[in-house]
Amino acid sequence: MKVLSFMMKGRFAHFCVPYTNVYRLTQPCPTKTAIMGFVGSVFGIEKDDLSLYQELQCGIEICGEYRTISMPYLTRQGFPGNSANKKSSRTSVEVIVAPKYRVYLSGKNTVLQDIQKLMKQQAPIFTPYLGLAQFIASTDFQVSDVVEGNSIDGVDVEVDGAFIREFHGKLDFDKINTLPKENKLRITEFEGLKGIKSPRDFEHEVFTVNLDGETIPLKNVKNILKIPVWGKYVSIF
Repeated sequence: MKVLSFMMKGRFAHFCVPYTNVYRLTQPCPTKTAIMGFVGSVFGIEKDDLSLYQELQCGIEICGEYRTISMPYLTRQGFPGNSANKKSSRTSVEVIVAPKYRVYLSGKNTVLQDIQKLMKQQAPIFTPYLGLAQFIASTDFQVSDVVEGNSIDGVDVEVDGAFIREFHGKLDFDKINTLPKENKLRITEFEGLKGIKSPRDFEHEVFTVNLDGETIPLKNVKNILKIPVWGKYVSIF
């Protein structure tokens, strides 16, 4: 199995939590829809083209310090062309400061090589952004070589990045509870999109992630990709 990784980073990011409107909260990291949209912007793929969802699996890892602030935000009422759209209202948005993520992509070698080539050129077809169009992403993708990965299951490992309980394994509380105080994990959960099927059938899941970006011990894992050359165990979805 072939694997490629690259960086998603910028000044700010906001990955909207579903069902929030008055004060818009953010998820701590992007899930598959945002990642595929990001890759699609590099390729120049329109947002209604779902081909990447069938071509690729992905994983996401927090790399920098996770910190959020509240930012004022103006929103339009109604739809473009509607008279109500001329009015605006002020709200507040929770945004991530200096977001930095390592994205892992798994798929066909030819597809990964095409992504690698475009990212090395640092000339995306569309402008990549981090959740909101005004939060433009850096084009310093720091794209890796295409390397080998192996799917593993049934073992206990330290997993990098966000994962879905049961789908990827169970938290190893025996290890977690014996960690020294200075190494305690900042684990949180959030609802995100695991994928999408045509015509627009969204798959929601509850993700778990360590906000400090460190690994999390899991038991009896599955859907985990072992990447020997990087010494990583990545949860793929």
